[in-house]
Amino acid sequence: MIKIVFGQRCGKQVSYHISGHAEYVEGDENVYDDVICGVVSNLGQVAILGVTEVLGLDAPYVAEDGDISLDISRLNCEDIEKCQTLLETVLLGLQNLEISYSEYINVLVEEVQ
Repeated sequence: MIKIVFGQRCGKQVSYHISGHAEYVEGDENVYDDVICGVVSNLGQVAILGVTEVLGLDAPYVAEDGDISLDISRLNCEDIEKCQTLLETVLLGLQNLEISYSEYINVLVEEVQ
């Protein structure tokens, strides 16, 4: 199961963490759905590129197999606002995937401080 948690503060997306893999059991083996994993990974990494490369902001991130995260919570209010269209779009894309592939993906939005 891929677990995706977006951190939200005062209605603004300020972080996300993607962990796990899309897997299912076939016989006695765990099989990974590389297409679902690839789509989720791509969305998570595109947001990182948008924030760091396109907007040129210095925000901590992780981009490893089964572990992708971005945290913009320590940026100033203006820079957090600049990131909202990108992060909201990624959140909507992941929620849309969850509708079709809920056996593989769980998306949560939690209020953070």
